Amino acid sequence: MEVEGLGDKIEFPYNNEIFLKQAVQQIEKNDYVKALTYIEKVYETDKSYSVNYFYTLILYTLEKYEEALEIANVYKSTYINNQRHILMYTMLLIKNHQFIEAELLIQKHTTDPFSTFPQEWENLERELNLERELLSYELDRQRKDVKQKLYKINTFSLIEQTQILEDAHMLSLTDLQEVASKIFSEPFVSGQTQRAFLEILVEMGDDNRYMFPWFNQYLEVCPTEITTFYELPTVKQLMEILENKLHKMPTLIEGIKNEIINDLLLLYPFVEETITDIDYWINLYIVQFTSNQEIEQACIPQNQEQEQLKEWVEYLNQIAQRS
Repeated sequence: MEVEGLGDKIEFPYNNEIFLKQAVQQIEKNDYVKALTYIEKVYETDKSYSVNYFYTLILYTLEKYEEALEIANVYKSTYINNQRHILMYTMLLIKNHQFIEAELLIQKHTTDPFSTFPQEWENLERELNLERELLSYELDRQRKDVKQKLYKINTFSLIEQTQILEDAHMLSLTDLQEVASKIFSEPFVSGQTQRAFLEILVEMGDDNRYMFPWFNQYLEVCPTEITTFYELPTVKQLMEILENKLHKMPTLIEGIKNEIINDLLLLYPFVEETITDIDYWINLYIVQFTSNQEIEQACIPQNQEQEQLKEWVEYLNQIAQRS
Protein backbone atom coordinates (compact mmCIF):
# COMPACT_ATOMS: atom_id res chain seq x y z
CA MET A 1 0.00 0.00 0.00
CA GLU A 2 1.38 3.45 -0.92
CA VAL A 3 0.56 6.90 0.43
CA GLU A 4 1.65 9.98 -1.44
CA GLY A 5 2.64 12.96 0.68
CA LEU A 6 4.78 16.03 0.31
CA GLY A 7 7.88 13.95 -0.34
CA ASP A 8 8.49 10.48 -1.76
CA LYS A 9 5.91 7.73 -1.70
CA ILE A 10 5.74 5.92 1.61
CA GLU A 11 5.27 2.17 1.34
CA PHE A 12 3.74 -0.02 4.02
CA PRO A 13 5.61 -3.35 3.49
CA TYR A 14 3.63 -5.31 6.07
CA ASN A 15 0.19 -4.81 4.55
CA ASN A 16 0.21 -8.26 3.00
CA GLU A 17 -3.53 -8.42 2.47
CA ILE A 18 -3.36 -5.41 0.14
CA PHE A 19 -0.36 -6.82 -1.70
CA LEU A 20 -2.08 -10.19 -2.18
CA LYS A 21 -5.18 -8.52 -3.59
CA GLN A 22 -3.01 -6.47 -5.95
CA ALA A 23 -1.18 -9.63 -7.05
CA VAL A 24 -4.51 -11.33 -7.82
CA GLN A 25 -5.71 -8.27 -9.74
CA GLN A 26 -2.56 -8.29 -11.88
CA ILE A 27 -3.00 -12.01 -12.59
CA GLU A 28 -6.57 -11.35 -13.71
CA LYS A 29 -5.09 -8.78 -16.11
CA ASN A 30 -2.59 -11.44 -17.21
CA ASP A 31 0.27 -9.24 -15.98
CA TYR A 32 2.36 -11.78 -14.08
CA VAL A 33 5.41 -9.51 -13.98
CA LYS A 34 3.60 -6.99 -11.80
CA ALA A 35 2.00 -9.79 -9.82
CA LEU A 36 5.51 -11.04 -9.04
CA THR A 37 6.54 -7.69 -7.53
CA TYR A 38 3.60 -7.84 -5.11
CA ILE A 39 4.01 -11.47 -4.09
CA GLU A 40 7.72 -10.84 -3.45
CA LYS A 41 6.74 -8.13 -0.97
CA VAL A 42 4.43 -10.55 0.81
CA TYR A 43 7.05 -13.30 0.88
CA GLU A 44 9.49 -11.03 2.71
CA THR A 45 7.39 -11.37 5.87
CA ASP A 46 5.11 -14.33 5.19
CA LYS A 47 6.78 -17.56 4.11
CA SER A 48 3.80 -19.80 4.74
CA TYR A 49 3.08 -22.67 2.36
CA SER A 50 0.11 -20.91 0.76
CA VAL A 51 2.22 -17.85 -0.08
CA ASN A 52 5.08 -20.09 -1.17
CA TYR A 53 2.77 -21.88 -3.60
CA PHE A 54 1.38 -18.62 -4.96
CA TYR A 55 4.95 -17.28 -5.40
CA THR A 56 6.08 -20.51 -7.08
CA LEU A 57 3.08 -20.52 -9.40
CA ILE A 58 3.79 -16.98 -10.61
CA LEU A 59 7.47 -17.79 -11.20
CA TYR A 60 6.46 -20.97 -13.03
CA THR A 61 4.07 -19.00 -15.28
CA LEU A 62 6.88 -16.54 -16.05
CA GLU A 63 9.10 -19.53 -16.96
CA LYS A 64 11.54 -18.68 -14.18
CA TYR A 65 11.89 -22.40 -13.54
CA GLU A 66 15.15 -22.45 -11.61
CA GLU A 67 14.02 -19.78 -9.17
CA ALA A 68 10.57 -21.40 -8.87
CA LEU A 69 12.06 -24.77 -7.92
CA GLU A 70 14.34 -23.12 -5.37
CA ILE A 71 11.32 -21.48 -3.69
CA ALA A 72 9.21 -24.66 -3.90
CA ASN A 73 11.95 -26.76 -2.33
CA VAL A 74 11.43 -24.93 0.96
CA TYR A 75 8.25 -27.04 1.22
CA LYS A 76 9.35 -29.95 -0.95
CA SER A 77 7.71 -32.68 1.13
CA THR A 78 4.44 -30.70 1.24
CA TYR A 79 4.38 -30.33 -2.54
CA ILE A 80 5.07 -34.02 -3.04
CA ASN A 81 2.24 -35.00 -0.69
CA ASN A 82 -0.28 -32.67 -2.31
CA GLN A 83 -2.09 -34.51 -5.11
CA ARG A 84 -2.58 -31.34 -7.14
CA HIS A 85 0.53 -29.30 -6.39
CA ILE A 86 2.88 -32.21 -7.05
CA LEU A 87 2.04 -31.90 -10.74
CA MET A 88 3.57 -28.44 -10.95
CA TYR A 89 6.50 -29.52 -8.78
CA THR A 90 7.23 -32.44 -11.11
CA MET A 91 7.10 -30.12 -14.10
CA LEU A 92 9.62 -27.86 -12.37
CA LEU A 93 11.92 -30.85 -11.93
CA ILE A 94 11.60 -31.56 -15.64
CA LYS A 95 12.28 -27.96 -16.65
CA ASN A 96 15.36 -27.92 -14.41
CA HIS A 97 16.56 -31.16 -16.03
CA GLN A 98 16.33 -33.15 -12.82
CA PHE A 99 15.04 -36.02 -14.89
CA ILE A 100 15.73 -38.97 -12.58
CA GLU A 101 13.74 -37.53 -9.67
CA ALA A 102 10.93 -36.46 -12.01
CA GLU A 103 10.82 -39.92 -13.60
CA LEU A 104 10.52 -41.64 -10.22
CA LEU A 105 7.53 -39.47 -9.31
CA ILE A 106 5.91 -40.04 -12.69
CA GLN A 107 6.40 -43.81 -12.54
CA LYS A 108 4.95 -43.91 -9.05
CA HIS A 109 1.77 -42.11 -10.10
CA THR A 110 1.27 -43.62 -13.56
CA THR A 111 1.43 -47.14 -12.11
CA ASP A 112 -0.88 -46.29 -9.22
CA PRO A 113 -4.43 -47.50 -10.09
CA PHE A 114 -5.82 -44.97 -7.60
CA SER A 115 -3.93 -41.99 -9.04
CA THR A 116 -6.05 -38.84 -8.82
CA PHE A 117 -4.89 -37.30 -12.09
CA PRO A 118 -3.92 -40.15 -14.47
CA GLN A 119 -4.14 -38.06 -17.64
CA GLU A 120 -2.03 -35.26 -16.19
CA TRP A 121 0.66 -37.76 -15.19
CA GLU A 122 0.68 -39.22 -18.70
CA ASN A 123 1.10 -35.70 -20.05
CA LEU A 124 4.05 -35.16 -17.69
CA GLU A 125 5.65 -38.37 -18.92
CA ARG A 126 5.44 -37.09 -22.51
CA GLU A 127 6.84 -33.75 -21.37
CA LEU A 128 9.74 -35.52 -19.66
CA ASN A 129 10.64 -37.45 -22.82
CA LEU A 130 10.37 -34.32 -24.94
CA GLU A 131 12.54 -32.26 -22.58
CA ARG A 132 15.16 -35.00 -22.58
CA GLU A 133 15.24 -34.99 -26.38
CA LEU A 134 15.47 -31.21 -26.51
CA LEU A 135 18.32 -31.16 -23.99
CA SER A 136 20.17 -33.88 -25.90
CA TYR A 137 19.74 -31.95 -29.14
CA GLU A 138 20.88 -28.70 -27.53
CA LEU A 139 23.95 -30.30 -25.93
CA ASP A 140 24.86 -31.91 -29.25
CA ARG A 141 24.54 -28.53 -30.97
CA GLN A 142 26.70 -26.88 -28.32
CA ARG A 143 29.38 -29.57 -28.61
CA LYS A 144 29.54 -29.15 -32.39
CA ASP A 145 29.81 -25.38 -31.95
CA VAL A 146 32.62 -25.68 -29.39
CA LYS A 147 34.51 -28.16 -31.57
CA GLN A 148 34.29 -25.82 -34.57
CA LYS A 149 35.57 -22.96 -32.44
CA LEU A 150 38.50 -25.06 -31.24
CA TYR A 151 39.53 -25.69 -34.85
CA LYS A 152 39.78 -21.93 -35.46
CA ILE A 153 40.60 -20.81 -31.92
CA ASN A 154 43.41 -18.56 -33.16
CA THR A 155 40.79 -16.24 -34.70
CA PHE A 156 39.32 -15.40 -31.27
CA SER A 157 40.54 -12.97 -28.62
CA LEU A 158 42.30 -14.30 -25.52
CA ILE A 159 39.18 -13.71 -23.43
CA GLU A 160 37.08 -15.62 -25.96
CA GLN A 161 39.67 -18.42 -26.08
CA THR A 162 39.41 -18.78 -22.30
CA GLN A 163 35.65 -19.26 -22.56
CA ILE A 164 36.01 -21.72 -25.44
CA LEU A 165 38.42 -23.81 -23.36
CA GLU A 166 35.99 -23.72 -20.44
CA ASP A 167 33.25 -24.99 -22.75
CA ALA A 168 35.61 -27.65 -24.14
CA HIS A 169 35.11 -29.65 -20.95
CA MET A 170 31.75 -30.79 -22.35
CA LEU A 171 33.47 -32.56 -25.26
CA SER A 172 34.46 -36.20 -25.30
CA LEU A 173 38.12 -37.17 -25.16
CA THR A 174 37.87 -38.36 -28.78
CA ASP A 175 36.70 -34.90 -29.89
CA LEU A 176 39.53 -33.24 -27.98
CA GLN A 177 42.11 -35.62 -29.43
CA GLU A 178 40.96 -34.80 -32.96
CA VAL A 179 41.72 -31.11 -32.54
CA ALA A 180 44.75 -31.36 -30.20
CA SER A 181 47.49 -31.58 -32.83
CA LYS A 182 46.11 -28.54 -34.66
CA ILE A 183 46.02 -26.45 -31.48
CA PHE A 184 49.57 -27.44 -30.55
CA SER A 185 50.96 -26.81 -34.05
CA GLU A 186 49.11 -23.58 -34.83
CA PRO A 187 51.69 -20.74 -34.56
CA PHE A 188 49.05 -18.08 -33.89
CA VAL A 189 47.51 -19.83 -30.89
CA SER A 190 48.91 -18.33 -27.70
CA GLY A 191 51.11 -20.43 -25.42
CA GLN A 192 48.64 -19.74 -22.62
CA THR A 193 45.85 -21.35 -24.62
CA GLN A 194 48.00 -24.32 -25.63
CA ARG A 195 49.01 -24.98 -22.03
CA ALA A 196 45.40 -24.70 -20.82
CA PHE A 197 44.25 -27.13 -23.51
CA LEU A 198 47.00 -29.56 -22.52
CA GLU A 199 45.74 -29.45 -18.93
CA ILE A 200 42.26 -30.46 -20.14
CA LEU A 201 43.81 -33.52 -21.80
CA VAL A 202 45.65 -34.26 -18.55
CA GLU A 203 42.37 -34.11 -16.62
CA MET A 204 40.72 -36.37 -19.21
CA GLY A 205 43.45 -39.00 -18.89
CA ASP A 206 44.55 -38.83 -22.53
CA ASP A 207 47.31 -41.36 -23.24
CA ASN A 208 48.09 -40.12 -26.76
CA ARG A 209 51.46 -38.55 -27.47
CA TYR A 210 51.79 -35.07 -28.99
CA MET A 211 54.52 -32.71 -30.10
CA PHE A 212 54.10 -29.70 -27.84
CA PRO A 213 55.57 -26.24 -28.56
CA TRP A 214 57.98 -25.14 -25.86
CA PHE A 215 60.36 -22.17 -26.31
CA ASN A 216 60.98 -22.38 -30.06
CA GLN A 217 61.09 -26.17 -30.11
CA TYR A 218 58.66 -29.09 -30.11
CA LEU A 219 58.93 -31.70 -27.36
CA GLU A 220 56.94 -34.90 -27.02
CA VAL A 221 54.36 -35.03 -24.24
CA CYS A 222 51.86 -37.61 -23.02
CA PRO A 223 49.06 -36.12 -20.87
CA THR A 224 48.77 -39.21 -18.64
CA GLU A 225 52.42 -38.73 -17.69
CA ILE A 226 51.86 -35.10 -16.70
CA THR A 227 50.26 -33.42 -13.69
CA THR A 228 48.14 -30.28 -13.85
CA PHE A 229 50.14 -27.17 -13.03
CA TYR A 230 49.04 -26.51 -9.44
CA GLU A 231 49.44 -30.20 -8.54
CA LEU A 232 53.10 -30.25 -9.55
CA PRO A 233 55.32 -31.14 -6.55
CA THR A 234 57.81 -28.41 -7.53
CA VAL A 235 55.12 -25.72 -7.55
CA LYS A 236 53.90 -26.75 -4.10
CA GLN A 237 57.44 -26.87 -2.70
CA LEU A 238 58.29 -23.49 -4.16
CA MET A 239 55.35 -21.85 -2.44
CA GLU A 240 56.16 -23.46 0.91
CA ILE A 241 59.85 -22.58 0.80
CA LEU A 242 59.09 -19.02 -0.33
CA GLU A 243 56.80 -18.42 2.64
CA ASN A 244 59.38 -19.86 5.04
CA LYS A 245 62.14 -17.68 3.62
CA LEU A 246 60.02 -14.53 3.82
CA HIS A 247 58.20 -15.12 7.12
CA LYS A 248 59.90 -11.99 8.48
CA MET A 249 58.90 -9.99 5.37
CA PRO A 250 55.33 -11.17 4.72
CA THR A 251 54.45 -8.13 2.60
CA LEU A 252 56.81 -9.38 -0.11
CA ILE A 253 55.34 -12.87 -0.37
CA GLU A 254 52.36 -12.13 -2.63
CA GLY A 255 54.31 -10.07 -5.18
CA ILE A 256 57.15 -12.59 -5.48
CA LYS A 257 54.69 -15.51 -5.54
CA ASN A 258 52.82 -13.98 -8.48
CA GLU A 259 56.08 -13.38 -10.32
CA ILE A 260 57.21 -16.97 -9.82
CA ILE A 261 53.82 -18.43 -10.80
CA ASN A 262 53.70 -16.39 -14.00
CA ASP A 263 57.13 -17.66 -15.01
CA LEU A 264 56.44 -21.26 -14.03
CA LEU A 265 53.32 -21.23 -16.21
CA LEU A 266 55.56 -20.43 -19.17
CA LEU A 267 57.71 -23.45 -18.29
CA TYR A 268 54.76 -25.85 -18.06
CA PRO A 269 54.68 -28.81 -18.71
CA PHE A 270 58.44 -29.03 -18.15
CA VAL A 271 58.64 -27.29 -14.78
CA GLU A 272 60.02 -30.30 -12.95
CA GLU A 273 62.75 -30.86 -15.53
CA THR A 274 63.76 -27.19 -15.54
CA ILE A 275 63.76 -26.24 -11.83
CA THR A 276 66.50 -28.51 -10.56
CA ASP A 277 67.44 -26.37 -7.53
CA ILE A 278 64.30 -24.96 -5.89
CA ASP A 279 66.07 -23.02 -3.15
CA TYR A 280 68.37 -21.28 -5.60
CA TRP A 281 65.49 -20.50 -7.96
CA ILE A 282 63.59 -18.74 -5.17
CA ASN A 283 66.65 -16.69 -4.19
CA LEU A 284 66.88 -15.41 -7.77
CA TYR A 285 63.40 -13.88 -7.37
CA ILE A 286 63.78 -12.60 -3.83
CA VAL A 287 66.89 -10.65 -4.80
CA GLN A 288 64.85 -8.75 -7.40
CA PHE A 289 62.51 -7.44 -4.70
CA THR A 290 64.84 -6.70 -1.82
CA SER A 291 68.48 -5.81 -1.18
CA ASN A 292 69.88 -8.41 1.09
CA GLN A 293 73.59 -9.11 1.04
CA GLU A 294 73.16 -12.69 2.17
CA ILE A 295 70.61 -13.42 -0.59
CA GLU A 296 72.77 -11.63 -3.17
CA GLN A 297 75.71 -13.80 -2.19
CA ALA A 298 73.52 -16.92 -2.43
CA CYS A 299 72.56 -15.94 -5.99
CA ILE A 300 76.11 -16.19 -7.29
CA PRO A 301 76.12 -19.42 -9.36
CA GLN A 302 78.23 -22.16 -7.82
CA ASN A 303 77.90 -24.69 -10.62
CA GLN A 304 76.65 -25.14 -14.17
CA GLU A 305 73.19 -26.13 -12.92
CA GLN A 306 72.75 -22.81 -11.10
CA GLU A 307 74.21 -20.93 -14.04
CA GLN A 308 71.50 -22.38 -16.27
CA LEU A 309 68.79 -21.48 -13.76
CA LYS A 310 70.01 -17.91 -13.60
CA GLU A 311 69.96 -17.72 -17.41
CA TRP A 312 66.39 -19.03 -17.36
CA VAL A 313 65.25 -16.33 -14.95
CA GLU A 314 66.94 -13.62 -17.01
CA TYR A 315 65.32 -14.98 -20.17
CA LEU A 316 61.87 -15.11 -18.56
CA ASN A 317 62.33 -11.54 -17.35
CA GLN A 318 63.01 -10.47 -20.93
CA ILE A 319 59.82 -12.19 -22.10
CA ALA A 320 57.86 -10.42 -19.34
CA GLN A 321 59.26 -7.05 -20.40
CA ARG A 322 58.31 -7.64 -24.05
CA SER A 323 54.73 -8.65 -23.24
